[in-house]
Amino acid sequence: MSLKKNPERLAWIILSIAFASFCFLAVSIPLGIRWYIINATQVHKTSLAAVRGTVQVQEPEARVPSALTGTKDDVPEGSTIRTDATSQAFVEFFEDSTLHLYNETQVTILKTQSPRFGLSSKPDTIVLEVTEGRVRIGVALSMESRLDFQVQSPYAAVELEDGSYSVEVSSEEFQLTVRDGRAKIIAMGKMVELGRGERTTVETGREPLGPLPAERDLIVNGDFKEPLTKGWRAYHSQVDDREVSGKAEILIVGDRQVVRFWRMGKAANHGETGIVQVIDKDVRDFTSLELYISVRLLDQSLSGAGYLSSEFPIIVRVDYKDPYGNDQFWTRGFYFKDPIENWPILNGEKIPRFVWYPYESANLMEKLGDVKPAFITSVRIYASGWDYQSMVSEVQLLAKE
Repeated sequence: MSLKKNPERLAWIILSIAFASFCFLAVSIPLGIRWYIINATQVHKTSLAAVRGTVQVQEPEARVPSALTGTKDDVPEGSTIRTDATSQAFVEFFEDSTLHLYNETQVTILKTQSPRFGLSSKPDTIVLEVTEGRVRIGVALSMESRLDFQVQSPYAAVELEDGSYSVEVSSEEFQLTVRDGRAKIIAMGKMVELGRGERTTVETGREPLGPLPAERDLIVNGDFKEPLTKGWRAYHSQVDDREVSGKAEILIVGDRQVVRFWRMGKAANHGETGIVQVIDKDVRDFTSLELYISVRLLDQSLSGAGYLSSEFPIIVRVDYKDPYGNDQFWTRGFYFKDPIENWPILNGEKIPRFVWYPYESANLMEKLGDVKPAFITSVRIYASGWDYQSMVSEVQLLAKE
């Protein structure tokens, strides 16, 4: 029987479809509105200031980067910020979190979004990608909304709670230090959680280490368990080439791996034998910098430190740039043979002969005041004078954020 011949049946079908459509719309429209209210977002622009030098900003629609020497309040999502060897930058996000870019650093702002409507329970979201360099991150605490703050890198993904953090990315590893707050780091399927005063490192293709103490050693191969070519460069110089040359070599003395500095041949003119390690490390964000070294003096023919207080049988020297960009250095010398009367001893101390003497410096970030280190250039350990024989072991330059 056709529907035309049965109008009642047709009417019921039409009524059923209409009712089903009504029910669908009655449910789906409120659900759609609710979904939109919950998930709708607004994208925020970011404030950027060049703290020092010229900062490069590559916006997503621009073909070439722009140079910034002042401030810019409308950096869009997707922009890449880069500093060079002479520049630094400061970023402030829409919810008051901050980002400090140090020298030779590149960061991309992947996402800066918040819910469009106050009824949404979704968090504010900030996602950054740090591809190289060093940044200080301040994640703001908000009583009004939650924040999902993420940091991505070639090595690891990070989630940060409110607090203060430093992130460093090199060609070899990723490093995160928690000054205050909590962080989760995920790499190669493993997650590490960090609290205040802890850090982790992630090497290429490896799981994160730690939690490790925030304090780190800037010296490579300071225990001399590997050849001197690992981290160090040995050298010797002297005034008179006819006199015996000095040498620096690794020896095993008891349970120690040591470096011995040796020049014994009744020399009567200046010579210098040492090892040097290039550090090239920005430390202006550190609160503590202390040097540790064990010293053993065996022989010295020149009294004290010479008449200029510059020729000790062992000297440790840290070369650095101060906060104003000036070249500076800090030294400490050791001797056992009393100086001739009126010969001064500056930045040195007398220690017992033939005894291992552990030396710990004061916190150089406090001791050196206005000319404290901002960038460590190198560390040099050397013997200087006429004849000398001395040893060092367990060298550390410990930095804490």
